[in-house]
Amino acid sequence: MSHFSHFMFLAVYRIIYIFVYHNMKCHKMFKIASFYILLIFSLSSFAADGYMFRLQLKDKAHSNYSESKPEAFLSKRALERREKQGISIDSTDIPISERYIKEIESAGCKVVARSKWMNTVSVYCTDSLLSEILKDFRFVEKVSFVWKSDTTKTQDRSRKKIDLPQPKADNKYGYGYDQIKMLNGEALHEKGYKGKGLEIAIIDAGYENLKDILMLDNVFIRGIKDFVYDGIDIFKSSEHGLNVLSILATNRPNIYIGTAPEARYWLLRSEDGRSEYPIEEDYWVAAAEYADSVGVDLINTSLGYSKFDRFAESYTHDHIDGETTFISKAAKIATQKGMLVEVSAGNEGAKTWRTISVPADVDDVLTVGSVRRDSTLSSFSSVGLLSLPKIKPDVVALGDKINVIGGDGSITFNSGTSFSGPVICGMAACLWQAFPQLTSLQLLDIIRKSSDRYENPDNRYGYGIPDMQKAMVLAEEFTNSSNTTF
Repeated sequence: MSHFSHFMFLAVYRIIYIFVYHNMKCHKMFKIASFYILLIFSLSSFAADGYMFRLQLKDKAHSNYSESKPEAFLSKRALERREKQGISIDSTDIPISERYIKEIESAGCKVVARSKWMNTVSVYCTDSLLSEILKDFRFVEKVSFVWKSDTTKTQDRSRKKIDLPQPKADNKYGYGYDQIKMLNGEALHEKGYKGKGLEIAIIDAGYENLKDILMLDNVFIRGIKDFVYDGIDIFKSSEHGLNVLSILATNRPNIYIGTAPEARYWLLRSEDGRSEYPIEEDYWVAAAEYADSVGVDLINTSLGYSKFDRFAESYTHDHIDGETTFISKAAKIATQKGMLVEVSAGNEGAKTWRTISVPADVDDVLTVGSVRRDSTLSSFSSVGLLSLPKIKPDVVALGDKINVIGGDGSITFNSGTSFSGPVICGMAACLWQAFPQLTSLQLLDIIRKSSDRYENPDNRYGYGIPDMQKAMVLAEEFTNSSNTTF
């Protein structure tokens, strides 16, 4: 169909919409009429492109759920986390009405993501003109472009898995020793705090060959879920999430012990490596909401966004304020649900962009930069904006030439704040196990206060390198004294 024909269709549809919708007494008759108009249009269209749009809804009317019965949409663990931290159920917890979902789908779109926190629905359409039709829905406030199928990238790795025999080390931590030693993490582990009873969600890009890697076959996986529409197999798309998981969860004494080897893990995917579009923010938000609903305690994410494949959708430094972008607004809500949200600072330190991206800009997320083994800042570690009201990054940890387990089952070096992040996240889980009465925000503040630059922070190191022995002392003092303020 030509662009002119598309335009003519849209014009005719709008005329019919105005006349029929405002004159028909039965709304059901209007929907039937609309369906046949769209059917005629779709049969005459040969467009091969696909598009995604984010629909901002006006309200949460017609929901079958109630704040007074949260057990219908939140797990027991999620409710217990809220109760422990004095967090009330509110309107952001209420799922979007299925009535709205059905009406959106009746227009010829497929729902690919939804957010109860943000009250949005993201849809896939084969024709961009459907976005104009969606704008006319009475419950839709705004329609935004978030994706177009104009990429030929692929991410199917399908590497052959090998399990090489790993040499034993001189100490029980093996290849995991350097990152734990830097944080004095042995102080927690030696007291038996290794993350037991805590649940961590990793929101990442993929977990290549995880099912076949013997080094990780004793990791406690609570669940796996893919949020990427029409994505490649989660176990073939990327080894990045696998690398992250290995830093946290590996439990092979004298070979490799991670920072939280006894925690339970949810493996979620929101990153689509085939392209870079704002829809990945929608996927991430859906994953974070899922993590909240199943009762996760901590979220580890190494994802950040600033530049997209279409320049018009890319962010500027003015957007990096912790309040503006879709994903940052949602990350802020995630922290308000009682989860500790850890976000890697990013690897732009030596590039033109240089600074952190979103959602690392949110005040109450734990933003983590990277240092070398000599405790100096890694050149790639993104710095915070001086214009931000709070110090970012919050802390730093080893992320330069750190040992990880790769998709072929071998232990190898990798570098990035993607890997310093899980070092901190795992230690935070162990500290929370030791002091379960802490709220997520109290835990975050104690970690900051335990760091070696707390008295003189900056936008490169943040508050510095945390010390878990000191953190335990601070947590003990806090829990023993109702007068202590953090």
